[in-house]
Amino acid sequence: MVLRLVFFAAVGALLGGAVVEYVGPPDAGWAIMSIALPVAIISGTFILIGRSMAGGVAVSKDDLRRALDSRRLGLARVDAIRQTGTQINDQPLCEIDLTVRPIQGEAYATTLRTVVALTELPAFQPGIRRQVAILLDGGPEVAFVDGELSPAEAGNLTIPDRSSVRFVPIASHTRISGGRRKGPLIGVGRRGRPLRRLVFAAVAVAVAVLVVAPYREAVAQTVDAVLDGRAHVDLRQPGPLAQAQAALEREIGHDRVSSIYVTPDFVVVEAPVTPATTHTDRWMYRGGQVEHSGAASIQPKSATEAFSWDDVDLARILPTMEDAAAQSGLPVGDAGATAGRTWGGAEAVSSGEKSGPVEINFSLENDYESASFRMSADGSGLSRD
Repeated sequence: MVLRLVFFAAVGALLGGAVVEYVGPPDAGWAIMSIALPVAIISGTFILIGRSMAGGVAVSKDDLRRALDSRRLGLARVDAIRQTGTQINDQPLCEIDLTVRPIQGEAYATTLRTVVALTELPAFQPGIRRQVAILLDGGPEVAFVDGELSPAEAGNLTIPDRSSVRFVPIASHTRISGGRRKGPLIGVGRRGRPLRRLVFAAVAVAVAVLVVAPYREAVAQTVDAVLDGRAHVDLRQPGPLAQAQAALEREIGHDRVSSIYVTPDFVVVEAPVTPATTHTDRWMYRGGQVEHSGAASIQPKSATEAFSWDDVDLARILPTMEDAAAQSGLPVGDAGATAGRTWGGAEAVSSGEKSGPVEINFSLENDYESASFRMSADGSGLSRD
């Protein structure tokens, strides 16, 4: 049961990782799936081994000692032995038909699944009699023991024909522990199948939700994009771009920025650490997450180079790109747009301090030509350079 829970949790993580890989930052989903996949493979392998061992008996030293001390002993005849085709550690898993005659109680027949070493196969040929310890009163679980019966006890035990005694199956997926037969919390038969499926599905869904939860904003954006006929989110669209702005402002802690770069897949801003400083960091929004990569490669000369998000009408970027595409005949494609201050004159250029108004710049291109465009921060005054 626990292995199956682990397996379905890993399946849920794989599903969640696949969703994250589709909607989230690059390789975020692969990191999750690279852990979940080996767990699913290993647990699935052990489940298959456990399934093949159904009907087997694992005997602890304490339970065996308890049976010996209680003299729950008997003589068993091997009626047939079959290899299942499964090997564990290169040794065959076998089904052994036994007819068991206890010292006390009625004889019964059962079939035991156990791994038999190749060197021990001769000791389990049909007709051979083996001394056994009966792990629980009434059986059917037994363990093979040698020398526990006296010659007199063994001689007094007559094993009847298998067809003349009742067959007592060994319940699948049970074990003997502490002198009791214990099974899984949820039945493994047909009666427990609906509940098992419900529990396993619930575990898989819960883990998938936990994996995807940090990227729920990206999931919602992707769903909206798919409903709008697009396979992926375009962060140049007004709705997702507004969400990116809000997320970046929360992480930065204020609304001052020195540049904004908007693409279909991510939004990058350079923003002062505090509104009054020139110390500027680089931030990126993609896949519903904000990444902080530390100091920007170029630091502004003056704090006045920063401007407020509210100074720029980001919602006009994509519509204006489409207008420029109609005028130029060039496709919008994956074009990005940059918002930032202009130099503001020759003196500003020589001093290295940008003091002009905020503009938005972008380029459109095809395989043969390209064109650059600019417009005012409010989206007006589109012109081609």
